[in-house]
Amino acid sequence: MKLPSFLLCLAFAARAETPASDSQTLQHLLTEVHQLRMALERSNQIAPRIQIAIERLKLQQEQVARVSKQLDDLRRELDHGRAEQPKIQQHLESLSSAATSATDPQQRKDFEAQLSIFKMEAEQAEKSLQQMQLRESELSSQLQSEQAKLTELSDRLDQMERSLTAQSESVR
Repeated sequence: MKLPSFLLCLAFAARAETPASDSQTLQHLLTEVHQLRMALERSNQIAPRIQIAIERLKLQQEQVARVSKQLDDLRRELDHGRAEQPKIQQHLESLSSAATSATDPQQRKDFEAQLSIFKMEAEQAEKSLQQMQLRESELSSQLQSEQAKLTELSDRLDQMERSLTAQSESVR
């Protein structure tokens, strides 16, 4: 008699636990669905921001490349102008020497006219070099500024990535 009553009590106890277990399972599932919904909402909020940041990053990379190319081109031009300076100076000295050593007055007058014209061209070349040096300084400064913006955008993307990684780990 003890055994059947024990089995009966055990069956009632098991049946009483089943609804509680179902309730816990249902609660767990509801919690998981809620977390999934929250994750989807965060994803829907963050995805456009990430896409905008990526597009800004691409545009900034193009801007950095553009300014860098301008600076490189200008530096090549400056190097060429600086390489020409000694040749110009040598030509000026040659014309000056020819003008002073010319015995024929017409020849001397021609050399002096050429020297005058070449001096003006040399001055123009010098002014041009100075303007290029000023432009080089401006472009160099602009490049640093554009690179700083690029770094800032990259850091922002890294921060978003870390935030997403942390959120995805907290959902697990």
